Amino acid sequence: MAGRREREVEVNGGDVVRDVIHYRVGHWVRRTPDSPAIVDGDTVLSYAELDARAASVAARLASDGVAIEDSVAVQIPRGHRAAVAFLGVLKAGARYVPVDPSYPPDRQRFMCDDSDSARTVTEEYVDAAVAEPAPEPRHEVVGSNAAYAVYTSGSTGSPKGVIVEHRNVCAFLDEPRLGVRPGETVAQNVSISFDVATFEIWGALCNGACLVILAGGRSIAELAADIRRVRPDWMFLTAGVFHLMVDHDLDALASVGTLQAGGDVLAPSQWMRASAATRRGLFNAYGPSETTVYSALYRADPSEQLGTSVPIGFPPVGERLALGGGGDPQQGTGEILIGGAGVSRGYHRRPRLTAERFVPDPDSPYAGARRYRSGDLGSVDADGAYRMHGRIDRQVKVRGYRIELAEIESVLCAHPDVRQAAAVTFDVGAEKRLGLFASPSRPGAVSSTELRSWLRDALPAYMIPAHVQVIDDIPLDGNGKVHRAALPSPWTRRVDVTGLGPPARPSSALEQQLCELWADTLQIDEVGVDDNYFLLGGDSLRSISLLANLTELGFAVTADEFVAHQSVGELAGLLGAGADQETAAS
Repeated sequence: MAGRREREVEVNGGDVVRDVIHYRVGHWVRRTPDSPAIVDGDTVLSYAELDARAASVAARLASDGVAIEDSVAVQIPRGHRAAVAFLGVLKAGARYVPVDPSYPPDRQRFMCDDSDSARTVTEEYVDAAVAEPAPEPRHEVVGSNAAYAVYTSGSTGSPKGVIVEHRNVCAFLDEPRLGVRPGETVAQNVSISFDVATFEIWGALCNGACLVILAGGRSIAELAADIRRVRPDWMFLTAGVFHLMVDHDLDALASVGTLQAGGDVLAPSQWMRASAATRRGLFNAYGPSETTVYSALYRADPSEQLGTSVPIGFPPVGERLALGGGGDPQQGTGEILIGGAGVSRGYHRRPRLTAERFVPDPDSPYAGARRYRSGDLGSVDADGAYRMHGRIDRQVKVRGYRIELAEIESVLCAHPDVRQAAAVTFDVGAEKRLGLFASPSRPGAVSSTELRSWLRDALPAYMIPAHVQVIDDIPLDGNGKVHRAALPSPWTRRVDVTGLGPPARPSSALEQQLCELWADTLQIDEVGVDDNYFLLGGDSLRSISLLANLTELGFAVTADEFVAHQSVGELAGLLGAGADQETAAS
């Protein structure tokens, strides 16, 4: 952040280190070399082992020509190798760009190219470096050097990279409400490309704690089992998963020390039910990537009267919130402005957008300081707690991810048979869902199924709309702009969602039960035995809900099994085979 001085801080044990992430990790390497740093299934790395592996990665990067302030793409699934790679990149003086390998190939390539990555680190790259131990290169890294670049959805149709500096991260980790202690456990539960991974990884490793990697692709039952087994002292859940956990296995949260939930609006009913569930407390965590993970925290109080929303709370130490224009003065709302130590450098290769969103901060004592225009509407309670009231632009949050509707429209309009597109959001209970309307270049030129496939090839799973519908024309207002209020209401008929003919009818009581459960979960009128769950508008969050409901009905289905059996008929066959095996065994 411009104008902010370099700091030196004292950490547990008396060492004084600068605002540099790997220097803080190094303190614990020296102080507790044999303590566990990372647990990933059967792999356990001590702080000394983590440091040695990261040093070897840094040495190989240096030999490949990587220098201070270079970008290095890390294309590795969540796990110990990703953490080793991140630390190795920092030791090389560079900034890491987390690229989730589950993203579509085109998006992965864009992130690597747009970030000007000098090198791409894969699992094979890490293993090769570790196989040839080498001392780390010596670089003079300071707090104002970049630590990482994380990509968020872009209104122009392309994601944009946010450059976050070492001092931003270190200031964020100094927040007392995030006071991870040596020897505690921090669960890693999110994608490496989600900025909350910054807290999970560095909140653990900069504080002498142990990072415990949780398995991916879990049902609520599997996640709850992991929570009971690990008993993490710190954990984050996206709003959607938090709501499902509260509804289906609230007791599992008793195994969590401090739980942070966020990424989207939290439902007051589930919030109050969970307010006393954890061992040490529940926090609503709010913040854009541009201001380093969290910019406000609100602690649950089981005795409070919430009203219609859960406050986002109060800023961390060293950060400030204020309200600007763009709201309703009579309602006391305005755009949330975020200033202080968490304000990042800005957008990579987008100076105009950086100047538009990062504006001079008149409340800062430092010359040249800036604050970030969040685009979120907020208000302030009498006690000073902030609340959020939606957006002032077309950016939305769905399942914890910030999404620019214009990016989805841009991708769809690249289809040769699409003339115009309009993306919208709609609410189903406490869940926000994406819908997408498209007008074809000529009648019958393209189906919703084809468009959904096109989107899956270009966008991450969290950006795929729940509903894609082809309509003759996108309605326009008098100014020639999309008239969103005139778009059809979210549809609930199978024929509208899929464009398919009559459904195949169930031939057994089990198939009938599954068809009814799918229809209820997907909020459509009927489901055929041969219908593909994902082509009906299903997504990962609703599959978690579906698996939780199956568990309550006595059917044990893992997330991997569900992905491999995506129709009612296939799933019924799996469950029927399992029942036959149990009968034979008895």
